[in-house]
Amino acid sequence: MEIQITLAEHNDIDPWMLLAEQVIPLFGPMPHFEAILGRKIAQKQAYCARIDTRNVTLIGGVLIGGSGRKHWIRWLAVSSEYRRRGVGRTLVEKAISAVPANSSIYVDTFVGGSAEADAANRFYQTCGFAPAEVWQVDDLLRQRYVRPPSVYV
Repeated sequence: MEIQITLAEHNDIDPWMLLAEQVIPLFGPMPHFEAILGRKIAQKQAYCARIDTRNVTLIGGVLIGGSGRKHWIRWLAVSSEYRRRGVGRTLVEKAISAVPANSSIYVDTFVGGSAEADAANRFYQTCGFAPAEVWQVDDLLRQRYVRPPSVYV
């Protein structure tokens, strides 16, 4: 399986929204996601994963952001039937290559304690991210990870 990563375009919004619906049980509600996605597409900070460029089926996506020397993976999801096949790693590698080399990259994910959280935490660590602080907003606990500029995938 050859994974193709391309910049998202506005005609990718509907497939992204289908992917977002798949991950709501993991991520929780994502209010205003469609508007955020549209903005990230316009800023060229949204990447799509497909099996090949002719295939319209979106199998994963990543949103990035940041400025200066601080950048973020804002959202990363892979369709359930394509998980554990390298799609997420390929998207993270694209995100890393899209930011300046002297930047730290941050990502917030689940706090350990469930199979999904443990898998996400292991995944980011294998991509060169190290655990940082745990933070809370309302009832939501998140684990922050950081990938310093000197780490390469």
